[in-house]
Amino acid sequence: MDYRTKFKKSKTAFIITVSILGIALGWTIGMQLDFLKSKEQRLLPKPVNYADTVKIEGFSEAKLIQFMDIIEMKHPKIVLAQAKHETGNFTAPRFIKYNALFGFQTSDTDIIKYKSWKESVIAYKCWQMKRLRDNEDYYKFLVRVHYAADTNYVKKLKQY
Repeated sequence: MDYRTKFKKSKTAFIITVSILGIALGWTIGMQLDFLKSKEQRLLPKPVNYADTVKIEGFSEAKLIQFMDIIEMKHPKIVLAQAKHETGNFTAPRFIKYNALFGFQTSDTDIIKYKSWKESVIAYKCWQMKRLRDNEDYYKFLVRVHYAADTNYVKKLKQY
């Protein structure tokens, strides 16, 4: 076998070997990237997208009253007055953007954000069930639990 034939065979073998190694390396890297993507998706929770359920569910005062009746809200007329007062008759940005019908906050400034206005009503109902005593006057209850910082809060509610 002459020198040129031997060189062509070894060059062809080298190209085939490098090609196979390149494919294998590319496949391995691709699998690692897919693994990292799937691992990343499992580790990180999906961001909560607070949909504007006010528009989606077609919020209305009548629907709020109906829902409070369904969940057996105590003193629904006063609770309705609270919702109206705290949302500026359902026009406040905190209601429209975060579905927050009531003044619940995590601190002095952080509004609790709800996925729907119904979730906000359920949160209020849970809060009410934990604190309200049997046969307690609801206005006195709101004062007792220091619901609002405004000392005229109860007077304002009675105007609705």
